[in-house]
Amino acid sequence: MESDQSQWLFVTLLFLHQSCVSRSEWFQVRGPAAPVVVSPGEDAVLPCYLSPDISAEDLEIRWFREDYNNPVCLYESGQYNLVRQNPAYRDRACLFLQELHRGNVSLTLRDVRRSDHGRYSCFVESEQMDDEAVIDLGVRALGSQPSVSLHSPGGDQAQLLCRSEGWFPQPAVIWTDRDGNEVTSQPPTVDTDSQGLLSVSSYIPVKQESNIFSCLVRSALPEPDWGSQLHIPRDYFPAPSGWMVALFLTAAVTVAASVLLVIQWRRMDKQEILWTLNVNNLLQRELDAVKRAPIPKSQWQWICSAAAAVTLDPDTAHCGLSLSEDGKRVRRGERKSLSDNPHRFDDWNYCVVSREAFTSGRHYWEVEVNDWWTIGVTRESAERKGVFSFSPQQGYWCLESNSYWSCFSALTAPETRLPLSLQPRKLGVCVDIEERKVSFYTVESRAHVYTFTDMVFPQGEKIYPVFYTWDSDKDLELLPAVSVEIKPVTDS
Repeated sequence: MESDQSQWLFVTLLFLHQSCVSRSEWFQVRGPAAPVVVSPGEDAVLPCYLSPDISAEDLEIRWFREDYNNPVCLYESGQYNLVRQNPAYRDRACLFLQELHRGNVSLTLRDVRRSDHGRYSCFVESEQMDDEAVIDLGVRALGSQPSVSLHSPGGDQAQLLCRSEGWFPQPAVIWTDRDGNEVTSQPPTVDTDSQGLLSVSSYIPVKQESNIFSCLVRSALPEPDWGSQLHIPRDYFPAPSGWMVALFLTAAVTVAASVLLVIQWRRMDKQEILWTLNVNNLLQRELDAVKRAPIPKSQWQWICSAAAAVTLDPDTAHCGLSLSEDGKRVRRGERKSLSDNPHRFDDWNYCVVSREAFTSGRHYWEVEVNDWWTIGVTRESAERKGVFSFSPQQGYWCLESNSYWSCFSALTAPETRLPLSLQPRKLGVCVDIEERKVSFYTVESRAHVYTFTDMVFPQGEKIYPVFYTWDSDKDLELLPAVSVEIKPVTDS
């Protein structure tokens, strides 16, 4: 009996000892909930970090895919182990060595290939414990604009062929008629080229009647769609000899489609044949004209008349942010030990909101931005702890910019890519509580960038300006409130 009690006591003491030791070196490995999506040839960063942010310099860091023993990147004993690394990732995969002491174990993958598409494990091990996170890397390639042509396999049967090349993953092909109704088509034929990219071909039968057919090729990932359209008049089918004329005419027809063009082309006469149109250039000229056109001075003065003085609230700032004493500037810095409270951002959310909150009216402020930021507004009830997305569904209405990756987006769900030509150095933000919308402008050119019109929050709930930055070299700086007098002016 005494022997059993002694053994039990020994086991209990050993367990307590191991628990104390393990707790002193306890950590979790965290990664993003959303996949990282890039195009072939780009560089990708797979975010991964330790929580709490203890140093990872003396830990083993192993990035791998299906095979643990065939790592994409292996760091142990304070250095890379290149002997055991998967040769396919030699000279392409590396860590942020200067960030290891902060618990940043993210992986940089250079010159991404189609074969890199898939799931990656970020595995970190100490003498006492180990943990891992899984990150999905999506490699997507937008193919060529689809071409539509008319074919005659024989007899009285005619077919339209829609073809597009250079996609990954496989896109969807959708045919519609002039009224926007989907047209049944054969399952698309898919071919693979030497680079692993896909070509799709889809056929539909054409009856002896006038119509406008549109072919839409849609990415499986959130990206713009490509489309082409062809108008088939009734007199394409008068006699067998008409096929030679039809083939000659349709060979010259190539058009880029968007929903706007489909609507415009529906108004055309049924008997009119669409000759060669350089639609891409036309659209580009129209878009460039819109981008260059500044907001009229009278409207800009009206926007600026709602100027609000905004300062940053240190009680909400993530412990990894450094704020100026006047609450006007913020950048990423060394993590500090700060008192936790329900309003402070934590985890991977390097954010801070303003002291000022708005429950009514219209308010405008300006920010001189850096190279990596997310700026917008958030409702008071929005999540600030743990893992969440900066999306309207989560109570955030923001733009995101990353100059290192040439990314500029409105954080809708899915994201809306914005033209890099509108990427500002000074960003204006205007929120209208009654209209429930928030708009963004480039201060330098007075150009409109984007407007969220889907703000959903209870009446009377506080709305805060919110700021995120990952830039440790340059501040986000709140600019002094502008003061204007509204008066009639001549627009320019």
